[in-house]
Amino acid sequence: MSNDVLSEKYYRGHHKGLFFWIRNSRAIALPQSMLPAILAIVFCIGHEGFVWWIAVLAALGVVIGHLGMNLADDYYDYCRDSRIRSTLSKTSIRARMDKCTYINNGDATIEDLRKAMIIFLAIAGGLGAICVVARAYIDGFAARTWLYPIIYAVIGLFVGINYSGKPLQLCMHGFGELVIGIMFGPLLMLGMQAAVCGIGFSWPMAVLSIAIGLLVTNIVYVHSVMEVEADGELDKMTFARLLYTKERTVELIMVAVFAMIPFLLIGLGIILGWWSAWYLITLITLPMSVYLIYSLTRFVHGLPTNDSPQWWMGPMTEFEIFKEAGMDWFLIRWLLARNVVMYFCLILIIVLLCGG
Repeated sequence: MSNDVLSEKYYRGHHKGLFFWIRNSRAIALPQSMLPAILAIVFCIGHEGFVWWIAVLAALGVVIGHLGMNLADDYYDYCRDSRIRSTLSKTSIRARMDKCTYINNGDATIEDLRKAMIIFLAIAGGLGAICVVARAYIDGFAARTWLYPIIYAVIGLFVGINYSGKPLQLCMHGFGELVIGIMFGPLLMLGMQAAVCGIGFSWPMAVLSIAIGLLVTNIVYVHSVMEVEADGELDKMTFARLLYTKERTVELIMVAVFAMIPFLLIGLGIILGWWSAWYLITLITLPMSVYLIYSLTRFVHGLPTNDSPQWWMGPMTEFEIFKEAGMDWFLIRWLLARNVVMYFCLILIIVLLCGG
């Protein structure tokens, strides 16, 4: 399938407007922000200072902010190098799914993208401002609990913009995957706790957020491992490229670190008495993580792999479109890594709601 046909099926065919920009802001990745946000909210239920409606607004702000940051990534990426990537590398999934296809094919202009980015981030900021004012009103201005969500939001905005924007352009120096893990793990979940409860920091939330952050990191890191040689053609530096060796050993060890450490952190929390043994139900996702490591290891060494979705791998929407485009080898592992995060969070949400 040509790049134009894939773009027509996946990105186009929708009128310009809200849905157009949601679609092109890679809404398929929303579970990596939405579920950690919901988990943080449920984790905070029962804590002193918890306010439901602030939680709802904060979660909505996180989701809209995520979409805005994806558009910002597109904007800064295009400003840095507007060349059509598929002309630079025929083997790269990043090239065939060029993030700015909608600009290159004339569906929108770079100015349209800039405006959409600003609108999304402004809405997210507005929702955050409401949460801050509400926190100050409920706890009292002198309590200064309203400062905590501001601190996390400012750090998140700075890191998010500098993911691909100047002056740091972190993704160009091999730190993009780690930045994403920090943003959607500790910064997001500790920030949610600060907004909905007025708690600046707690070790249980910090440890839980690190576990989630590692799993989120693995989503983008698995992509980078599969694309390490093609990224070299595109002159894109990723964490996988920083670790690259001919044997690929270090890269695969890091996949195991990102995939396995979260289970150890859950065990740590149980040992310390923070959480009940019901948290061990997250081990249901362990076979998915183990298979991801196994499958990726075989893939990078050029060994035969089964790239067909199985029921226990979780939802893999629009898989047939990408299979027709010859991208099933990429999508199955990317979605499997995403689904581990989804199920891990959902299990903990259910356990917490059931009083576990």
